[in-house]
Amino acid sequence: MRFKKFDPIPVYLLMGFVEGAGFACFATMAAVYRITEAGLNPLELILVGTALEAAVFLFEIPTGVVADVFSRRLSLIIGFALIGAGIMLEGAFPLFGTILLAQAVWGVGYTFTSGARQAWLADELGDDGGVGDVFLRGSQFTRMGGLLGIGLSVALASAFIALSLIVGGAIILCLAVVLVFVMPERGFTPTPRSERQTWNSLKTTLSSGITAVRMHHVLMAVIVIELFYGASSEPFDRLWGKHMLDSFAFPAIWNLNFVVWFGIIEVIVLVFGIGATALLRRAVDVDLAGV
Repeated sequence: MRFKKFDPIPVYLLMGFVEGAGFACFATMAAVYRITEAGLNPLELILVGTALEAAVFLFEIPTGVVADVFSRRLSLIIGFALIGAGIMLEGAFPLFGTILLAQAVWGVGYTFTSGARQAWLADELGDDGGVGDVFLRGSQFTRMGGLLGIGLSVALASAFIALSLIVGGAIILCLAVVLVFVMPERGFTPTPRSERQTWNSLKTTLSSGITAVRMHHVLMAVIVIELFYGASSEPFDRLWGKHMLDSFAFPAIWNLNFVVWFGIIEVIVLVFGIGATALLRRAVDVDLAGV
């Protein structure tokens, strides 16, 4: 069913705002939940991240067929539904095995959304629709939704930490339902078979990339740096919360507990992101930058 009365730009901005709110509601307290409620040790925290990354790696190409062949809209709806369900599953059962499963579900859901929303917007607006500026506006809306989500997460976690995860997942799941009724799709055309991303195309791209890297020492250095950076960032992403809880004494200001301080940290990061995006919009004509 198509809903022609809805303009794609407001739908795109709504998508970013609601997803930002739901994800921030979940992510702000996710580390605290896994440590204080589920009792995960450092190895288990790393394995949780591994389950997510493995699911994304394995399903990125198979799920991409939905967006390329059938419908970007359908791919996004499925993706948000799976992401929301995975987050809710994690919050409902503070068990290591369940959290691993939840991360895998979330990872599969992410692959349905990866690239699909940008492709959908580009299809709907066409070549002269100011897509680049809308992308930046969407990024700002996502961060503004994140500010709301952080506040909601802190409020819920102050009562019961798992609530912040369950409600965050429910928000994203509700987004999937809303998109069924408000999201148009008028510009979609199936991607030609020769242009679709397949395992063979991935193999060809990888082979060409390896050849290029071997011929240029600078590229080799960049690859090595990125490899070590990626390997080092994952433990930090998964263990920083445990380090903060175990080794850091939060300031005794206004009797704020660690839940509120985690929220404050996330707010600071988001505010800087909003400011940087605003400066970028003023400094760069994003619709010409990629030409």
